[in-house]
Amino acid sequence: MQFQKKYPAAALTSFVRHYWYFEIGEDELPFSQLSFPYGAFELICYLQNPNTMRWVGSVNDFIEPVIFYAGQLTQPFIMTFNKKCVCVGASMQPWAGNVLYGTPSAEFTNQLVPLHELEPNDGLYERLKNCTDKEALFKCLETYLLARLLNQQIDPLIFNIATHIVNNPMRGALAPYITDVGLSRRRIEQRFINATGLSMGLFTRKVRFQKAVYLLKQPYPGLNLNAIGLQVGYYDQSHFIDDFKTFSGMCPGDFVAQNTELKGVLQELVLA
Repeated sequence: MQFQKKYPAAALTSFVRHYWYFEIGEDELPFSQLSFPYGAFELICYLQNPNTMRWVGSVNDFIEPVIFYAGQLTQPFIMTFNKKCVCVGASMQPWAGNVLYGTPSAEFTNQLVPLHELEPNDGLYERLKNCTDKEALFKCLETYLLARLLNQQIDPLIFNIATHIVNNPMRGALAPYITDVGLSRRRIEQRFINATGLSMGLFTRKVRFQKAVYLLKQPYPGLNLNAIGLQVGYYDQSHFIDDFKTFSGMCPGDFVAQNTELKGVLQELVLA
């Protein structure tokens, strides 16, 4: 598998985390992988052969759109590749989901929205298809995003709250932080959902899960599941295991036993 990531221009760092590209060759097929919720919003384009996707717990497979905007995902899913695949995308910051298309982020939660429904006759797909290499693809995405985002603004309150949660998802850490904001908890929650697509509580649980995924793959001797749960913000192992199963479809121990190349790539998309 080929995988490459590139960071955006300084003018876009408040909105965009990075651009990425992956390619699965003929010799790696067929390939199927349990996958985890993205770290935030994703603008994704399949230049060759969209994969087959199925939400864990569902019996229905579907083909992903050729180019689409994915909201915050909270469910695990299975990706299956039966043909050579080439894909490029942009990972957005978790607090910037509503600025790209002027739509409240909650409308995208657990949705893959075809781009033509958000921006008819835009032509981004055709421009990407005409690119000759990965650098040209990244430049094309950046040009598109600069044109749409350069004069936009993120909600500074939600940026600060989301950043605080990412840095410290421990239980009880957020309450004193938002007490001094001067707004009701309900109003803050409304603004948070509008920007991120998730409640503050669900966003915090997702951050803990992402941090746990990272720690579970590190070669730390003696760092057991209980220690990892405590480190990412859980007070007991049962809640840690329950949340991990909610977001991944498996127990932490089963995740550790897995070792596939695509999982490593998806971890980069989720965590970086």
